[in-house]
Amino acid sequence: MSVTASLLARIKINKKVLTLVVATAVLALSAQHIWEEPAPEDLSKSPFTLTGKMLQEWEEGDLIVFVRHLERCSRVDAACLDGEDAGITERATAVGLEMRESFSKLGLHKTDMYSSPLTRTAQTSALLFAKPVAYQDFLYQCEDDFMQHAVAKKTPGRNLVLVTHSSCLDEINENLQQAEVDYNYGAAVFLNVESPSQHRILGFLDSDDWTHILTPRT
Repeated sequence: MSVTASLLARIKINKKVLTLVVATAVLALSAQHIWEEPAPEDLSKSPFTLTGKMLQEWEEGDLIVFVRHLERCSRVDAACLDGEDAGITERATAVGLEMRESFSKLGLHKTDMYSSPLTRTAQTSALLFAKPVAYQDFLYQCEDDFMQHAVAKKTPGRNLVLVTHSSCLDEINENLQQAEVDYNYGAAVFLNVESPSQHRILGFLDSDDWTHILTPRT
């Protein structure tokens, strides 16, 4: 075989190898995409059809809303509300009162509210709602059966708002096979509960994005 023929043969082999490598890489990326856990929707950035669906289900009393407590004082350099190191910051008060107004606009006439008894969640719930909120220990324990406890508290035809912690929100995502989300302080996660065995996350909303769901976008 001549040198030229040998070189051409090697080039053809290399092209086949390169094609095989590229094809394998594409298949691997496709498989990764298929098997990736879906991430909860940011309702402030989603089409209004989705947020509109959420508002409709709120009217029908089909939702559980999990709210992470407001800014934790022990983890920032800021004044603590009522001087409580284990509570939230004073500057979080304004955020909580804005959220209270938003919940009021949604309507709480057929809504039950519960809170973790820890100081930071108790202070948060006191800001979010005008009426006292009952405490539930499972809302800070954040154990494997967290979702079962939450769904068990839901009354058909009535919404349920639970003020809780980031570790409990992680339990929700894991239970529903959702990608992990680093929820901000005051974030609200909306869960549609059609039955004790059928529920899905509609999405989440940060504390400063409530106006986006209360006002339809054109």
